[in-house]
Amino acid sequence: MAKRESPIEQHEPYLAAACISAHATFIQDGFRQRDVKFMIEMLSNWMDFTFSESALSIHNTQVMRYLNSLLKEGWARPLGRGKQPKYQLTAVGLSGLISKLVNHKPGFPLELFYMIFHFLQTYREPIEALLASETKRLPSAIKIEIDYLLDFKKILESQIRFLEFEIKKLKQRIDDSKAVTQIVKQARAQKKISKDIVKEIEKKFPYDLNSQKPLSEFYEDMPEQIRDFILDIAIEKRTKQIWIPILSVMEEHLKQVHAIKQQWGTN
Repeated sequence: MAKRESPIEQHEPYLAAACISAHATFIQDGFRQRDVKFMIEMLSNWMDFTFSESALSIHNTQVMRYLNSLLKEGWARPLGRGKQPKYQLTAVGLSGLISKLVNHKPGFPLELFYMIFHFLQTYREPIEALLASETKRLPSAIKIEIDYLLDFKKILESQIRFLEFEIKKLKQRIDDSKAVTQIVKQARAQKKISKDIVKEIEKKFPYDLNSQKPLSEFYEDMPEQIRDFILDIAIEKRTKQIWIPILSVMEEHLKQVHAIKQQWGTN
């Protein structure tokens, strides 16, 4: 079973971008925890349609935990103490947070990619200025890495590969479902009973949850009326009402990312 991400891990692109923004805004005197929280709310407000509220809800304790992790790694330095301590990103921390954004593993929601790309591409010049101000404190290896990081073809190509892979999987799922529908229709025409139909489906198309509960056992536990309804109606509708529309959406995302690559991928 895949490890469940913590809220910080799940939303780290917003936290990383917010820390970079707060550092740039308050570069002379340092930024506070509340500055990072405000930047998170501002950045996530651009993407409010992907959240249940108008912005991402991150608690102060979670922001503080993230800042403490930056301090521990040497990615930030404290400026003074007190009830509202201030921070500055170190040279290594700044490049590290940029790296986290560029190397963020593509996933869902798909819309997050657009926020990450916009932040890095649109604010490239201010980011480069920040990095230039730290040049003397950056090891030469990190300078080379930064030049590599700011080549946006990498993030675009990563997103394209991800979308192509997910589209391929979804197309296979649709094809398998259509084949199952054909098996059911042909079996019904031959007057086969549902139990035998399920066994044939189970043999030809193993499903993801088979290790937890075999398909034949899953259907056997159902009332006959529900079992027949799923075989004769629900499977075909599931393909048409869920997977085919999602495929269209994902193909449109792929089209948009290709368009972005053509327009801004070399800038």
